[in-house]
Amino acid sequence: MSMATGVGPTGAGAGRVEPARAFDIIGRRRWWYALSLAVIIPGLIALYTHHVRDHHALNWGVDFTGGNSLELQITQPFTVGDVRTLMDRFGLGDAVIQKSGDTEVFIRTRPLTQSQMNGIIDAAKARWTSAAMLREDTVGPEIGAELRNVAILGVAIGLVLQVIFISIRFRSVRFAIAADIALLHDLLVVIGAFALSQREINSSFLAVLLTVAGYSINDTIVIFDRIRENLGLRTREPFEPLVNRSVLEALVRSINTAMTAVLAIGAVYVFGGETIRDVAFGLVVSIITGGYSSIFNASCILVDWHHWSERRGVPAGAGAGAPRRIEPPRDVRAAADGAGPSAAETPAAVSGGTPRPRPDVSRRRRRRRR
Repeated sequence: MSMATGVGPTGAGAGRVEPARAFDIIGRRRWWYALSLAVIIPGLIALYTHHVRDHHALNWGVDFTGGNSLELQITQPFTVGDVRTLMDRFGLGDAVIQKSGDTEVFIRTRPLTQSQMNGIIDAAKARWTSAAMLREDTVGPEIGAELRNVAILGVAIGLVLQVIFISIRFRSVRFAIAADIALLHDLLVVIGAFALSQREINSSFLAVLLTVAGYSINDTIVIFDRIRENLGLRTREPFEPLVNRSVLEALVRSINTAMTAVLAIGAVYVFGGETIRDVAFGLVVSIITGGYSSIFNASCILVDWHHWSERRGVPAGAGAGAPRRIEPPRDVRAAADGAGPSAAETPAAVSGGTPRPRPDVSRRRRRRRR
């Protein structure tokens, strides 16, 4: 990103080099909104389509729908593919199969009857003579539904607590609402990605959602803190250019942090095996969309809210942290409005005497303070 520079005007600002043109992220905010909608809408369509066709919007796993789990010990050589081939004979090719060490395998399936469970165990013993069942558990649908409700409630409570904390931290509810709208964007993107790919939603998906919330809010707070620091300088710079400059100052940091995390988790996705790929996929999507929304959504929402408040006549500094308007002295305002006394109406002109020198403005102000 190139940036042209120019020398400021002579006088008090002589010798100061100021950027003449920078990439206008905030000015192009309509494009960023459109891009976000282009990513979110296909996910919402997929949620609705799967709900109508399959009666569930997401591919809920055993942790949420209930089911059975088996833990087998097999001392003979075997692979996860061998176990999945065995489960395919019972129409359970979508079962979750995890190998632990060299001799143990953990299998999770949808709800099965006792005869089906016995059939799987007998088939495993016929395939591997050393197979032995170590544990058998059943998770009821009620427990899965309760876990799902608790997860939704936890995310909702987290959003409310973040609004309270950010409102106190920045002394403005606008920063908090803008951050939570960006966080809601990230949650919709991640859920839509799982709906489009039909990846299984299990208990590890909760970790993905918490990562979305934590990473997105962390990156947004960094940018908002830079905006607050620049507002504290009490410059006369308009709010929108100030926010754009603040975002550009934190841009490199945000990109470097996101790319470092994506590369590390991407390696886990490629080399970590089948059982961890769903989690790695969710983490990669959450980090990318979290960094995007912090830069291109949260700050833009803050600026749009500021402009909307100005159009409604709300003071710019009320809650938005915008620079306060500095009123000129009373006599300067009167002169600018043409309401000040003319030369012909002054006492000196009426009496014909010599015009008396007007007191210094700074001396007037000191007398008023006393």
